[in-house]
Amino acid sequence: MTNEQNEHMDEWALHAYADGELSPEQRAEVEALMARDPEAARKVADWKRQRELLRTAFDVVLDEPVPQQLAAALRGRAAPSRVTPWLAMAAAVLLLLFGGLGGWFLKGESAATTVVDLGRQALDAHTVYAVEVRHPVEVPGTDKDHLQAWLTKRVGTAFTVPDLTDQGYALLGGRLLSGDEGPAAMLMYEDKAGQRVSVVLAAPGTDTETALKVQEKGKLIACTWQDGKLSVAVAGDMARDPMMVLAKAVYDKLEG
Repeated sequence: MTNEQNEHMDEWALHAYADGELSPEQRAEVEALMARDPEAARKVADWKRQRELLRTAFDVVLDEPVPQQLAAALRGRAAPSRVTPWLAMAAAVLLLLFGGLGGWFLKGESAATTVVDLGRQALDAHTVYAVEVRHPVEVPGTDKDHLQAWLTKRVGTAFTVPDLTDQGYALLGGRLLSGDEGPAAMLMYEDKAGQRVSVVLAAPGTDTETALKVQEKGKLIACTWQDGKLSVAVAGDMARDPMMVLAKAVYDKLEG
């Protein structure tokens, strides 16, 4: 058996392992493989994290009935009396790809437009200001109306300060940053344990959409994207998966 065949078999086995479709004996073989191959172990861990993230965001969608028009399109000209489980699964995948988090990850991948990368700036700014005790922000969150009016005017595009109360974060306030393409707004939030996260917003001068990008700096992580005329970065000290869930919440809040 060639190395290429071995590679394909290992890839299939890794997917089956991540999906829980192997027998105990097969699982033991794959676990032995991952013990020898850290890259294989990393792939499986990434697939599992992605699956859990999607399940968290879209479990409720899977319980919804398949739209009749979509089911009919998937059936083609054949007219079975009911939607089969495989058809329902295909419909769910299409719904996932064309809406919500799936669409967010996929959109803009082929766009040639250059997007301002706020990830590095957000990480740098969070490193500097999140540790401040008395002066983490210029305008406190208690003066939210003034904060939003001031930062919106300076950034040059309208946005609503996200309310992250449901995610367990209260608005501390915000400040103005000097961004790569002009002024940028920095909003800082804090949970009951004192954990802080920052949301940085800027107007890159283009009107486009991009997929989510993830950057890391030591223990810090930032999720960055552009949606229309607004570029957004969410930065903080947390694991990748909860940060992506928080970024999705910020995205939804900004969408209104």
